[in-house]
Amino acid sequence: MKILDVGCGGGLLAEPGGSLFITTINKTQLSYALGIVFSEQVAGIVPKGTHMWEKFVSPEMLESILESNGLSVQTVAGRLDNPFSGYWHWNKNTSLNYAAHAVRSMVQEHTVPAANAATSPGVHEELKK
Repeated sequence: MKILDVGCGGGLLAEPGGSLFITTINKTQLSYALGIVFSEQVAGIVPKGTHMWEKFVSPEMLESILESNGLSVQTVAGRLDNPFSGYWHWNKNTSLNYAAHAVRSMVQEHTVPAANAATSPGVHEELKK
């Protein structure tokens, strides 16, 4: 299952001017250490295998993918979760969890993928894993 493809598919189905909201995990050393090592292997907060490192995506890569599919990213915000209390809040730090809000272009046309996405087949291949 391609989680990111599902999110992008939702944006492709949105009417022009429609919004797409995505929450995901950034691909950083900190997110690996806390999201996989700590939460799965040390604290047991979530079952082992819940997170797949190859599915983590940076805000920059997400923005490139969304823009190449006719969406314009409006906002990116960090999200800090406290798994022990169940509370969370928005912040400016996107190194762990973050949310993005994108809007479907008012013009109905297929856009050419961003330069780094078009020249780097690894971007799309990594999402197929």
